[in-house]
Amino acid sequence: MGHVESMDETVRMGVLNVHDAFLQASLVKKYMENSSVVADPMEFFVSDRGRFERLWVALLYVLVEAWCSDQMVRVREFCRSIISLDELDSLLERGQKEGLLSKMRETRHYVCHRDRRKYWDDGRTGPVGSLDYNSKLHDAFSRVLLATIRAVPRPDGGPSNPPMQPPGSAGG
Repeated sequence: MGHVESMDETVRMGVLNVHDAFLQASLVKKYMENSSVVADPMEFFVSDRGRFERLWVALLYVLVEAWCSDQMVRVREFCRSIISLDELDSLLERGQKEGLLSKMRETRHYVCHRDRRKYWDDGRTGPVGSLDYNSKLHDAFSRVLLATIRAVPRPDGGPSNPPMQPPGSAGG
């Protein structure tokens, strides 16, 4: 295990893609954790903490969707060659069995598809009671992606850095 000398560009970009989705969720999680907790349930839903929690859960679910997609089969295989995915697989299985991923999906739909959602629907309240699970899932992704991103070579053979410009753009 460790640094990989060469790899398929599709896998490399897939790793960078899920890592980017993780970083977006992580940024929002940081803001959530730095926001004051509001004890009153009705005030919580309109507080910064409540809003950041919904947004974090929505972005965490985007990561779950990307990770579980058929497009990422080879990325998951590559990650598995670097680090055990047992904890992450177990959490995803638990989330599926216990309906926790469904609650996350509803939250993502609520946050991202307001044209089709009501103000008080399952997506608004979806994260309630799931903070421990969502945090464990986030942390498991963190461990997997941190170990994996360290193993992904740049095209020039150096340690991984995401491309600064899209392929084919000026200077890229």
